[in-house]
Amino acid sequence: MRFEVPFLPDPAYAALLAANAPSISAVYFRLGQDTPDARLPGAGEVTPEGLAEGLRALPDVPRLGLLNASFHAPELLAGDGLRDLVMLLEGYLAAGAITGIVYADQYLLTALSDMAPDVAGALTAIPSINFRLDRFERLGTVLDAATDTHFRPTGTVILDRDINRDTARLAEVAGEARQRYPGLRIGLMANEGCLFACPYKNAHDAHIALSRLASCPAGPDLNRKLGCLRAFFEHPERLLASPFVRPEDVHQVEGVADYLKICGRTRPAADLAAIVRAYLEGRFDGNLLWLLDTQEVLSGRFLLPNSGLPEDFFDRTNGCRHQCRECGYCGELAARLLTERDLALPRYGNGNY
Repeated sequence: MRFEVPFLPDPAYAALLAANAPSISAVYFRLGQDTPDARLPGAGEVTPEGLAEGLRALPDVPRLGLLNASFHAPELLAGDGLRDLVMLLEGYLAAGAITGIVYADQYLLTALSDMAPDVAGALTAIPSINFRLDRFERLGTVLDAATDTHFRPTGTVILDRDINRDTARLAEVAGEARQRYPGLRIGLMANEGCLFACPYKNAHDAHIALSRLASCPAGPDLNRKLGCLRAFFEHPERLLASPFVRPEDVHQVEGVADYLKICGRTRPAADLAAIVRAYLEGRFDGNLLWLLDTQEVLSGRFLLPNSGLPEDFFDRTNGCRHQCRECGYCGELAARLLTERDLALPRYGNGNY
């Protein structure tokens, strides 16, 4: 199995990726501190030149810039903001630091194509996981819409996270997609620990996009008070019902998926290296909550040992209809394995916490 991973221009992390280059299908990264993507604004802006220097050890790996905010202001789609974004993309192209973009807003894709057809023609347009491609008809509509622009057609697509542990449905969607689009490579999200069929997701994505335009409550505080983190705390079984794929279970989706996308790009480089290494080795001995994006916020308070899950965990949850009150399997596991940790200062950079 190959992996699409975040890229950080950290020497030790870049060396890990270079040493495992045959297993890396692509790298992805934020284009800049103020560019619109599906995470809250953060510090540590990286220049095109800095990224190109860091990527020099991975010359043949696709390099994907993130423009995957769920929506954008009208003035960005038609004004100076769009010209600034085109200039930024031109800089990344000139530095040899980008081969494609990941997008979640068809308006933005069309606007960029109209304003800068030459720039678009040099880049592949890859639909974001947040298009929630859980059936072939939706996937085909999204890919066909991208072909109406000047961007190069994508050769990869990531299916919706909610069907990760439903191999029969995965095989059906992937099979139809490959028949309609020969050569299309199918990916899955590996270590995202969101709620199954998250009822907060649309609003959460909108809050993140809005945070690029004006101050608003978004991110962990909102989720802790009203959203998914509160739900996990009140219903621990939902931690395990989340449709993640553990390192030990990667083989379960081989043959259906061509690659897995690893999350965690906002975390320290040492932590991200430990996550990538776990998937490369197919084994993780630490706190499962720490491994998973979203649930990682809870890992300082709760311990859920990954090694405690039974070997047939994937098989038992494969094709689950998520009728948790009638089943009780994940609830029984959580009751047995989940423990509250003593409050302590976080140990940053330790791959087991």
